[in-house]
Amino acid sequence: MKVLLSSICLETGTDLQLALYYLKSYFLKYAQISNPAVEIKIQVFNEDQPTNVILKKIINQKPSVVGFSCYLWNIKKTLRICRLLKKNNPHIKIFLGGPEVSPRAEEILSKERAIDIVVRGEGEAAFLELVEAFRQKEVSSSGIKGISFRKAKKIIHNPDRSNIAQLETVPSPYLCDLVNLKDKNILDVPLETTRGCVYRCSYCYYHKNFTCVRRFPLKRIKKELKFILSQKPGEVYLMDANFNANLPRAIEILKIFKKYNRGSSLHLELMAEFVDERLAGILGKIGSLNIEIGIQSTNPKTLKAINRPFNKERFQKGIRLLNKFNLSYEIQLIDALPFQSYDDLKKSLDWLYDLHPVKLVILRLSILPGTVLRQKALGFGIKYSPTAPYYAYESNAMSESDVLKVDKLRFAMNRLYDSRVFQETLYALRDKAGIKISAIMDDWIIWESKIRRRGYNYVEVLNTKLPEFVQYLLHIHKKSFMYKLFLPGLEAKMLEFKKMYYR
Repeated sequence: MKVLLSSICLETGTDLQLALYYLKSYFLKYAQISNPAVEIKIQVFNEDQPTNVILKKIINQKPSVVGFSCYLWNIKKTLRICRLLKKNNPHIKIFLGGPEVSPRAEEILSKERAIDIVVRGEGEAAFLELVEAFRQKEVSSSGIKGISFRKAKKIIHNPDRSNIAQLETVPSPYLCDLVNLKDKNILDVPLETTRGCVYRCSYCYYHKNFTCVRRFPLKRIKKELKFILSQKPGEVYLMDANFNANLPRAIEILKIFKKYNRGSSLHLELMAEFVDERLAGILGKIGSLNIEIGIQSTNPKTLKAINRPFNKERFQKGIRLLNKFNLSYEIQLIDALPFQSYDDLKKSLDWLYDLHPVKLVILRLSILPGTVLRQKALGFGIKYSPTAPYYAYESNAMSESDVLKVDKLRFAMNRLYDSRVFQETLYALRDKAGIKISAIMDDWIIWESKIRRRGYNYVEVLNTKLPEFVQYLLHIHKKSFMYKLFLPGLEAKMLEFKKMYYR
């Protein structure tokens, strides 16, 4: 029997889908049947590959069973492929797993006749039993916990499966030599050091209803990092929801990474509130970093509604430490959250810009299946797309037009702050002319809409039009007399940008 495990990733190239390799490594260790009796193959596709190409490659494998790992970015295409697979071969068995389908088992099985089984929650142990049941053709009577399926036109939900208590019992795909890290198409190498999250934010499914945070042993992580880094990947992505929630452990893992690193960059998610001098110091010695820091909002009413803890003083201290060690990071807000108006979002921006962040972004709110916010969306006046990625387009504090305006605000932040050309001038305008940075962004949106009518080129604007914008800005704020104060520094930055862009 041949089992094909697959997923469709967003990135061009080969995205290493670690979840699929966990299934295979767990099966190979604990299966009671001989390996020749069951062949498990992993095949990952890209979103940019045409459906018919993916379909043909799967069919050519001649699998008896196909399993897909499902996320909000791939569910539409995955379901389309499943329908075509079943049409091509009505006898093929198809199962789905992953965070996109776990909370939607009833809906998926009701609407999608091509799907035979949905695996809910953690998949390793369920997959092990499922393969044996497929081989014996006894899925409907197997009593496998954590799966949902159809039987006599009824949808059956077997009892939930307990999470794996000791994560060390899940074999490492890297240490089992299942992953070919020499594949130059692999963009980054993911690694779990924990499962779960210390928080229960209502908009998030990161905790996946795990009752606690479980940790892989440091001894194993050391072996994994030593092996992974010996292959010199471009980037290692630590998948932990809040990497530094346990500070001593985080520091120990960073020391291991630093010891064995041979030029790979490191991608992780931090809680700024838990950054101290030791952590910032060792991060400063890592080399290339990609750090994400979620704050979501600074509005107390919003934070309470989404069950998101936040300590302003500790957050400020953590960001200043990251700045002290010249670390690269991105702070993330989310639009359309309950009780957060467009003006509230601007207040959050101004407070964060006071900290001189490296990069600040506003993410779109997705009302994810299985989250508390999805259950309470109606009560918060949240309207959202019924299909993935479930973007909210209205809330009790943001109209649909406000949400559209946030899209324009994102572009303004990218052009005026992230490009670095205008960053110093932004702070100078704030400090010397008394114009809030969020107000400058709003005025840019209006000004940019006017120059678009005359023909528009983003690079040309950064090269030649910024003095014109400053004139416009100072004029509407009745500060035209200050224009000459800002011009020399702005012209120098524009020249610097021109040299960098055209070199």
